[in-house]
Amino acid sequence: MILKERLLCPPHNRQFILINVFQSGDKMKKLATVWATGLLMLAMTGVASASVVVYTDRSSFNAQGSIDSNTNFLDYGTGYTPISTPLIRGDVTFNQAEGIIGTTSGYTKTEQILAGPIVSADIATAPKYNMYGADLAQYNSTPITITIYTDKNIYLFSHIWVSNMNTGNLTFLGGVLTGEYIKGIQVKADNPYSGVGGTNLTFGHSPAPEPSTYALMGIGGLLIAFRLRKSVAGSAITA
Repeated sequence: MILKERLLCPPHNRQFILINVFQSGDKMKKLATVWATGLLMLAMTGVASASVVVYTDRSSFNAQGSIDSNTNFLDYGTGYTPISTPLIRGDVTFNQAEGIIGTTSGYTKTEQILAGPIVSADIATAPKYNMYGADLAQYNSTPITITIYTDKNIYLFSHIWVSNMNTGNLTFLGGVLTGEYIKGIQVKADNPYSGVGGTNLTFGHSPAPEPSTYALMGIGGLLIAFRLRKSVAGSAITA
């Protein structure tokens, strides 16, 4: 599921543009030049298309890049452990949460989970992670809202249903960003008298096209267009 995407043109229109460039005779040169110039300008300014793709399967998510960080709470007891914030775990600083709940706490049958009505965290920006994921659950039957803060955008995922902690299941949700990196995350129970929790908070890097790639695309497209124009012109003379 693509939640946000900015492209030069929709995918189904790209072939249409190229076909018209190849068949438009004298207009071809102008159109090809505009197409290549636009891509070159994009590369020169260093702008990349911003998007986030959501994954509900951890294996598929892990296959998108390199996993660099995974935060869990297995070192805490199986009961309830109140915590004071900020709680720093590796590259993650948790600013808002109430405690760690375990399998003997009466709330969860899975594993130790950081929980509260709201769980929020700041992410170290030095590595510039563009992959994020977590195993999530809720208690007292409430949907949740997830907010992702990046260096360019704020992504809001509203009214999401995840597993109930007492069922012994967790729901994985992850995302891969393009052209931006993660600065913070907030997970909130829509019902303030309920709660949400998570563990195995994962961050990583997914390779993204460099701006120079767009330049090569533009130059390559321009060369192909000119070659096809020359071929068509030669065929017309022969006929």
